[in-house]
Amino acid sequence: MIVRQSPAVVVSAYWAARERGDETAARELLAEDLEWTVVGRHAAVVGTYRGPDQFFNQLVAGNAAVFQPGTAQSRILGIFEDAQQNTVVTHTRKTARTRTGLHFDNEIVTIMTIAHGRIRICREFMDLAEVNRTFGANPPLDPTATGSPGAPVPERKTT
Repeated sequence: MIVRQSPAVVVSAYWAARERGDETAARELLAEDLEWTVVGRHAAVVGTYRGPDQFFNQLVAGNAAVFQPGTAQSRILGIFEDAQQNTVVTHTRKTARTRTGLHFDNEIVTIMTIAHGRIRICREFMDLAEVNRTFGANPPLDPTATGSPGAPVPERKTT
């Protein structure tokens, strides 16, 4: 018997897995054809990450490289579900200390679409000025990335 979980349960389970550092559990909640877009311009994190590997290897690992181990914390401030459209909006607050000693404090809103019990699409909105203040002005998260400072990060595609 297949039990269908509500979209909000899927998203809540994803955030809980990320908070406890359980990448395996978090990956199981992401669709193989995931499209995770950090919306905006002129910040290291901006772009579309395709698939769980690119999302974890570039965006999540890039954050981990900036933050002191064990200091990143996320708290869900609100979660709103439109079950008919399989869409969940979350409002979170992420805090951390960078390896250079800066305090990172950012409220983030995500709009996630669930398909077949997994997160398929995410559009993530945040204060990019806070990102630039703590990450530095436009360093690429992917050490193999190229581009000039201040240029929008091109869409990330897997090969």
